[in-house]
Amino acid sequence: MSAPGNTHGFQALTYRPEIDGLRALAVIAVVLFHAPLACPGGYVGVDVFFVISGFLITSLVLRDLEAGKFSLAGFWERRIRRILPALSVMIFVTLPVAGVMYLSEDFEQLGKSVIAQALLTANLFFWRNDEDRGGYFGPASEERPLLHTWSLAVEEQFYLIFPILMLFLFRFSRLRQAGALGRVLGLSVAGGLLLAEMGVRYNPAASFYLLPTRAWELLMGAWLAALPAGFVIRRRLWREAASWLGLAGIVIPFWLYSKETPFPGLAALPPCLGTALVILGNTRREGIGLTSAGRMLALPPVVFIGLISYSLYLWHWPVLVLGKYWWVDPVTPLRFRIGMVLLAAVLAVLSWRFVETPFRKKKWMAARKPAFRFAGVVTLASVVLGAVLDLSEGLPARLPERVAKQDRAAGDKLGGRVDVKADDVRQDHLYVLGAGKDSTLSPQLLLWGDSHARHAIPAADALCRELGIVGRAAVSAATAPVLDARFGFESETPGLAAAVLDYVRRHRIPRAILAARWSMYEEADTTLLEKSLTKTIRTLHAEGCRVWIVQSIPSIGMEAPKALAMRELGGRDFDFWKETVAGHRSKNQMMDRLAGEDLPAVFLDPAPLFLEAGSDRYRVEIDGLSIYYDDDHLTNTASRLLLLPLLRNGLREPPKGLHFPEGAVR
Repeated sequence: MSAPGNTHGFQALTYRPEIDGLRALAVIAVVLFHAPLACPGGYVGVDVFFVISGFLITSLVLRDLEAGKFSLAGFWERRIRRILPALSVMIFVTLPVAGVMYLSEDFEQLGKSVIAQALLTANLFFWRNDEDRGGYFGPASEERPLLHTWSLAVEEQFYLIFPILMLFLFRFSRLRQAGALGRVLGLSVAGGLLLAEMGVRYNPAASFYLLPTRAWELLMGAWLAALPAGFVIRRRLWREAASWLGLAGIVIPFWLYSKETPFPGLAALPPCLGTALVILGNTRREGIGLTSAGRMLALPPVVFIGLISYSLYLWHWPVLVLGKYWWVDPVTPLRFRIGMVLLAAVLAVLSWRFVETPFRKKKWMAARKPAFRFAGVVTLASVVLGAVLDLSEGLPARLPERVAKQDRAAGDKLGGRVDVKADDVRQDHLYVLGAGKDSTLSPQLLLWGDSHARHAIPAADALCRELGIVGRAAVSAATAPVLDARFGFESETPGLAAAVLDYVRRHRIPRAILAARWSMYEEADTTLLEKSLTKTIRTLHAEGCRVWIVQSIPSIGMEAPKALAMRELGGRDFDFWKETVAGHRSKNQMMDRLAGEDLPAVFLDPAPLFLEAGSDRYRVEIDGLSIYYDDDHLTNTASRLLLLPLLRNGLREPPKGLHFPEGAVR
């Protein structure tokens, strides 16, 4: 390894086909991961893109700075030409396609993401909106056609700041020399990596999405670009070793990593360092050519995929998301996924040929002012369209009535803050039931449970009104209403249960309804659930509190309103996904057994009310209207229709017939 001659200048930038080959590797990995097609760690392809971007763009900036012709306007014009045209076409095609099938809540969220993308804050938007729903790897991501624009936002935020810093350093600092600048960038990479690792440990979602914990990857590429002009690995053996080791660092995580891998942090180092090694190992000077790995990456078919990689990255995700949305079933067949990938590839080629390339090569809007006007118009149009979708709550009027009624069912749920924490219970800040009564009256009923207790609130509220009493609801998602138990996925700590028990004692609550998705806890730890629920029932009984246990309702494998809506739009009939009696009973064996034991509690089983006449499957709709607002939670209307009679029956009143009242939800 040597650096002869003038070491004060920077690396000269020439076209390097092997870098397009790296782009091809990166985009193939991302597409295979998202499809999904047997590439569980393919998301690291984005990190490869970050390093490549940092290297190429910093090389251009340094070239222009050394030549004394750098300008911020020129820099941002190049970014506009490179990023915006293809991105805009993708967005303005995605919006009307989504408008045909998306239910209002999803379309409203799409509008918000369009605004965030236009304002270069998509990463912030998805971080804040999906943090409590599994983040980037959560199920909510599969309904976000613009989720992938988070990485573009990270890059553009970086490039709003970085060239200004470089310009400052060149004009007012001694760091304009290659060696000095390289040392500063190298230290920045190390510091950023440390910050990212800390972020993964303490706030994984923020670390994944935000610039401060991603900048080091771009800076690693910038550091490569800032190496002295004569810096090159001359010995062929070392160059080959660096290239193949780098490729291994990129490719192995594609299959070794998964959604559970803490990321970015130290786990992002192998693909980023691997990208740097491939670039460094194939840096060419007189008499020094590509390595064998570099020649493989420079093969024409591989280079072509690299050339269309940006357009393929843009198109693959909305195509997959919209396709899965229409298909509804979370499990899509292999042929369907391959078909979606091929469609995305065709759109990518068209985008690269007729949009991306003409803008970048200035065949369209050759002058700078029209390019900036174009950026302004596109940004304004995106913000306006997004605002229309947001303010109109997803333009529900666009949907045909047969779909609109399922759309209304999807929105027929409690809004606002309902869930509580232990401190809320200690301070008596609980959801009021029988709100038409004086809420200062002593509560006579407590509804306690997880999100399945939340969807029981309309029934419990109506029951309190009928009885002329006031009650309270203590609900917390994914938190079983039991004492002294933790199942590993609670949204609240066991301290909530202790606070609820203290609340029962302080207010001498005479009735408690415990409702939950018991099958979820039974699957996690049957023994723990049986022991803790038994203790909870006996403890409440000892406090003079009568206990009702609302057993699990039948759950389904997909979002009912969406499935029914897509059926109306020409999709499949979904009878096969309805829960069977045998399937439901197999998930609730312990609860069924506990209901037959001599415990001081009344067990109420809602499942028979869901059974279709003459069938072994449970209904998901009544009078053509979904009774679920997602895959396992009842609408407010269905709660009153199904659970209220069940609770009445607990007080020895017969249930009424199963028909929605005229005009309900519709």
